[in-house]
Amino acid sequence: MVEALLQGTATVFHPTILIGIFIGTVFGIVIGIIPAIGAMVACSLFLPFVYRMPPDLALSFLVAITSVTVTGGSITSILLGIPGTVPNAATIIDGFPMAQKGEGGRAIGAAVASSMFGGIISVFFALGMIPVIRPIVLTFRAPEMSMVILMGLSFLAIIAAGSPIKGMISGLWGLLLALIGFQGLTGAYRFTFGSMFLSDGIDLIAVALGLFALAEMFDMIVSGKTTIAKRETKVRMRHVLQGVKDVYVHKWLWLRSSLIGYIIGVIPGIGGDVAMFIAYGHAKHTSKNSDKFGAGCVEGVIGPESADNACVAGDLLTTMVFGIPGGPVMAILLGGFLLVGVIPGPVMVKENLPLVFTLLIGIAVANAIAGIICILVAPQLIRVASIHIDYLFVVVPVVVFVGAFVTESDVLNLIVAILFGLLGFLMKKFDYSRAAFVLGFVLGELFEFYLSRSLKIFGLTFFLSPACLTMIVIIIGVFSYPWFKKIVSRKFLKGSKKV
Repeated sequence: MVEALLQGTATVFHPTILIGIFIGTVFGIVIGIIPAIGAMVACSLFLPFVYRMPPDLALSFLVAITSVTVTGGSITSILLGIPGTVPNAATIIDGFPMAQKGEGGRAIGAAVASSMFGGIISVFFALGMIPVIRPIVLTFRAPEMSMVILMGLSFLAIIAAGSPIKGMISGLWGLLLALIGFQGLTGAYRFTFGSMFLSDGIDLIAVALGLFALAEMFDMIVSGKTTIAKRETKVRMRHVLQGVKDVYVHKWLWLRSSLIGYIIGVIPGIGGDVAMFIAYGHAKHTSKNSDKFGAGCVEGVIGPESADNACVAGDLLTTMVFGIPGGPVMAILLGGFLLVGVIPGPVMVKENLPLVFTLLIGIAVANAIAGIICILVAPQLIRVASIHIDYLFVVVPVVVFVGAFVTESDVLNLIVAILFGLLGFLMKKFDYSRAAFVLGFVLGELFEFYLSRSLKIFGLTFFLSPACLTMIVIIIGVFSYPWFKKIVSRKFLKGSKKV
């Protein structure tokens, strides 16, 4: 274990890996600042570029992007009232009112510092958890892995969509499309309709690029937007440093919120969206100034921003240890793992432990770099959010089509990207979860593999082990919770009326 830790740390500080982390961090910050793109779109855009990279460099680059996108998004959220990424919506509640009161620089300093330190300390949480989690993982067999995959999909289906039914439908669509192509166990071609193009299945990169990047472009066209940001504001350095000091003043809130973010990140399929709002609620309920929340309270910025980056280490640990995306963004990153020939799961922990340490420590390095950059250039960085949409229309589709083509050098992948762009636009319009769709698509092949193996080795009763039964109870609880909550609420209301 110690040898793997030292080897992983040495890899992180190799000049090539450090440069990859630095470039990924810069891209992550800029992409986070530009509204409506976010980490999922960013990972989708850069997947084609890591196709032939060494695994440690490719994955460090992608992890750096996903680690700091929300940090960049906090700047746009605070100064413009537009969430740079979806999780940053929690930051707007108090961050934007602070900017309106002339405290935008203070809010940015608090957001960046809490994000940076939250991301760094969460790595220590994850490193401390590896010796405990590793023996547990080594006991997982095919039946347990089948249930873990199903449980992860269930969590995301509930959290990511407007309703459990829509979320589950989205995930099942992805699972069904993952079945297209050659089936190794039976040697049969499924749903190919005689097409050689479909014999190897649908390309993940083309699907991801279309579903997120092109879908956002279609949405902008239909909504008739001409610019992303409509107003600018000035930020002074002394205000930024005051916000950094606020994080020290509220250090216990920062620590608790970081721990909340990490724990939620470890739970399969939830992600930073939920972590930030829970941390915000915790900050409000434990504050002596709870009445000031919503009107521009710095604690309302520190709470959610501490949780967002802390969530990434938990997400990544779950993804690497179980092979199950800890959150929506990790569904895309999981595709990156498979793309460079690394299979997450118990095998990775047993045979590729140094890479696990490399990627976790890379999160801390990326957060440190992002924090320093954002604090130093915060007064100028906001200009990126004023980019005209016409430039996005020129750049994004070109990157999408080039990326979709180069992976397999097949023009038909361009059609796949366009079709999934239209599908992604419709899913967004009608409130179906694109994240659940991608998660189902990515996990489809793995789920089929483990399920087939479980049935072959253990028979129809493969799910009767204590671990499997526990996870089945959790899955049932996840789906029954919304209805149970409604029933309890109705009884409580009836009881209060009688009184």
